[in-house]
Amino acid sequence: MDKAMGYLGLAARAGKLTIGAEDCAAAMKKRRGGLLVAAADASENTLDRAGRMTAGREERLYRTGYTKRQLADAAGRAAPVALAFIGDDGLAQAFRKAAELDRRQQEERV
Repeated sequence: MDKAMGYLGLAARAGKLTIGAEDCAAAMKKRRGGLLVAAADASENTLDRAGRMTAGREERLYRTGYTKRQLADAAGRAAPVALAFIGDDGLAQAFRKAAELDRRQQEERV
């Protein structure tokens, strides 16, 4: 498993992960920090909504190379996950760094 997916699972186990557009929007209103994670295969409508949720704070949105199924597996969910909000700044930063590293390593393999 990629390191980033490990951090996503850790956030879920720590109770710092919010799943779903409505719940993510509510959680983001309560917190200044954190990171909204969008799946690679999220619909355009979902991505537009994520963009509106992070308007003016684009650094809070991270479009991953992971599918909805991969995000769901890492978060321990049965249903696909298009949007997830990591509500802990440390875990959010660790996830972003690990996802970037995972993406670079994947590109090198190809």
